[in-house]
Amino acid sequence: MKKTAMTTALATFLLGAVGVQPSEAASTPIPVNGKAVYTDSFIQNDSMMVPAKFFTNAGVQVGWNENYHSVTLKKGDMILGLPSGKNYVDVYTKQSGTWKREYIKTTTTDRTDSTYIPLRYTAEKLGFTLSGNSPATVSLSTQQAAPKPSAQPKDTENSGYNKEDLNWLYKLTEAEAGGEPYEGKVAVAASVLNRVHSPEWPNTLKEVIFQVDTFNGKSYYQYSPVLDKRIYNVQASKETIAAVQEALHGKDPSRSALVFYNPDKTDNQWVRSRPVTVKIGSHVFSK
Repeated sequence: MKKTAMTTALATFLLGAVGVQPSEAASTPIPVNGKAVYTDSFIQNDSMMVPAKFFTNAGVQVGWNENYHSVTLKKGDMILGLPSGKNYVDVYTKQSGTWKREYIKTTTTDRTDSTYIPLRYTAEKLGFTLSGNSPATVSLSTQQAAPKPSAQPKDTENSGYNKEDLNWLYKLTEAEAGGEPYEGKVAVAASVLNRVHSPEWPNTLKEVIFQVDTFNGKSYYQYSPVLDKRIYNVQASKETIAAVQEALHGKDPSRSALVFYNPDKTDNQWVRSRPVTVKIGSHVFSK
């Protein structure tokens, strides 16, 4: 996860170089309904990236969600959430009534001038037509196209995670938060998922859950149910499964936390030194 200050991210994407003249910035004209809009851009992972506020030129409401450190774009009954430093987009439609997560081939990226998002994915997801394949030829039309359907994950239940990984997340959440309030269960699952998407941690659920670091000949487990082997014996309740599913679909009461702990049960100074995001039940969540 990028360690970009929330206030900086908010200011940068709102002040992105959009709609300025070429003399004011090294920018490229992208026609929107035939009218040239000048915007900075760059290529990342074969995707053309533009400032989020570029889409205001197409009638999109662009905002910022402080809890999720996420750019939001609203058009009609659709809302897109693109968290800074992440390679996924959370999509809400009034028709579905829920949030769905879609993974993309690039990452929402903060730069000094703005927060950048993928032009083609965003445009087509919002139902626009994007023509051309290079910065010199690309153009956008707000007419003509129907909204692009949600990408189908490998498993519709687990939003792209395989069944084995999902089973371990169910078990870990039950072992860690079985006696916690429902929101606490969602937060525990969300914090594990946040590690998967952070460059500081392994990139699969199973690797995150079973990670063991060795220092000075001593092994340090990330989660106590793995250390004491409770994870192998618990069975996830229906409530826990529902909570994990909410986390998989984008809900994050932990506020982007990467760790959690019970202050009455640990004297680990490393976790206690991390910035606290929220307290839910008996757990403290931190970045």
